[in-house]
Amino acid sequence: MKRTLTAALAALAAIALASPAEAAPGDTPARVCSLGTVDLKNPPPGYPVDKIYEIARQLGLPEPTGLGVGCDKEVRTDPYSKIHSYPERGPVVLRASETARTQLYCTDSAAFAGKLLDNLPETLVVIGSGCVVEPNPIII
Repeated sequence: MKRTLTAALAALAAIALASPAEAAPGDTPARVCSLGTVDLKNPPPGYPVDKIYEIARQLGLPEPTGLGVGCDKEVRTDPYSKIHSYPERGPVVLRASETARTQLYCTDSAAFAGKLLDNLPETLVVIGSGCVVEPNPIII
């Protein structure tokens, strides 16, 4: 009984301590968004979330939960993968820089080239849904 309980506790601990970075498969395209990323579940005060929701609806994307602006550079998803091209739709990893401490892993996304806000230049904007904030495996 004690051995079974110990094994069960060890398995639960391994699951609990598993890196959330395992959520993003190695073949997921990753982009550096030089103008920043935003977790839309916890946006900064005053952020124009309504505008982003409207654009997401126009792109056919349900319930946006992540945003990347200036996502012009493709990078590796993890230390062991190669760079995967982003088809401007589908799963994606968004980082504020290649060595950012965290990243957004989105299970779906849509992108467009344009101006998101008046004070930003025209650039590649990626809006994601099903996004989670996780550690960047490149720097772990």
